[in-house]
Amino acid sequence: MKKVVITGGFSYTGSAVAQELLRRGWQVHTLTNRTTPPECESISAAPLCFEREHLRRELAGADLFINTYWIRIPWGGQTFDTAVDNSKLLLGAAKDVGVDRVVHVSVSNAAQGTNLGYYAGKDRVEAFVRAEFDNYAIVRPTLVVGPNDVLSNNIVWFLRRFPFFPVPDGGGYRLQPITLADTARIIVDAGESKDNQQIDAAGPDVMSFREYLLVLQKACGVRRWMPAVPGWLSLLILKPIELLLRDIVLTKEELLGLKQELLVSKQVPLGTASVEEWLMENGGTMGCAYVNDLRRHFGRDSARPVLTGNAAGQNQDGSDGAAPPGAGI
Repeated sequence: MKKVVITGGFSYTGSAVAQELLRRGWQVHTLTNRTTPPECESISAAPLCFEREHLRRELAGADLFINTYWIRIPWGGQTFDTAVDNSKLLLGAAKDVGVDRVVHVSVSNAAQGTNLGYYAGKDRVEAFVRAEFDNYAIVRPTLVVGPNDVLSNNIVWFLRRFPFFPVPDGGGYRLQPITLADTARIIVDAGESKDNQQIDAAGPDVMSFREYLLVLQKACGVRRWMPAVPGWLSLLILKPIELLLRDIVLTKEELLGLKQELLVSKQVPLGTASVEEWLMENGGTMGCAYVNDLRRHFGRDSARPVLTGNAAGQNQDGSDGAAPPGAGI
C-alpha cells in the first residue's frame, strides 16, 4: 500500500482530500494540530510542528506529500512571510527524505495577484516547488464550496438574519466556484499522475458575484434587497459586526482579489459538478450557524476537527446569534 502524508487531514480541504485518498486505497498520515475524530481512526496523525527534524521523521517513507498548509489572514504572530517560510520548511523536509512526488495546493491566479499578500505568498511557494522538485504538481483552486466552508456559509448566515445585503461595488466582478468534492478529486488525481502539472481546480460555471448572491438567496429560501455600495463602505459597515462576532468577515485584500477576478480560471475547467446544484441541495442547512474563522484557526476551536462530506456529515463551527460565545479553525 502506498503511503501519503498530507497536512491538515482534519481541516477543511485537507479532510476531503484525505477521505478521497482512503477511498483510493492509500495509507494516509496527516500532520495536524487538530484531534483525531473517532470516524477517522484509519488516518494516523502527528503534530504539525515546523521543526525540520520532526518533519523529516514524519515524512520518511512517504510516496507522496500533499501540502494544503496556508493562512487566510495574518494573525496571532503569523504573517504571509512566515507562511512562506513554513511552506518551504515542509516541502524542504519532503525533499530531504526523498519523497517521490509532491502536490502543493495553491490558489488560482497567484502570479496575477502579487499586489496582494495572500497571492504573493502563494506565488513565492509555487516558485520554490518548481525550482526544487523534479516530480510535482501545483493545484490552484478558485472558490471552494462545500460543507463547513467560511465564505458561502457566512453569506447565507447574513442573508438569513438581515433584511438587506450591501454588495461591494455592485458585484459585477466574476468568480468560478468549484465543489469541495471536485477539488479533492482533482488534487488526488494530480498526486497519482506521473507528469509535472500546474493546474487550476475550477468548476464549469462562471458567474458574477451578484449572480452568486442570488443563487445563495434561492438556495436558502430568502429574498433580500441588495443595494450596490462602494467597496470601502461595505468594509466599514462590517466593522461593528466584526466586533460583535469577534471575527474578520472580509478584508480589503480579499475584496480586491474578488474585484480583480482572481477566482476565475483561464484553463479548461476540471470540475464537473454544478456548484449551483450543490447549493440547491444543501442550502437548507447552510447559514444556520456562523462559522467563526478566527476561532476555528486561532481560538478555542483550533484543535477541533473541521469535518466535511463523508467524513462526518454537516458539522458546523460557530454560534448561532449576533454575538459570539463568551460575550455569550
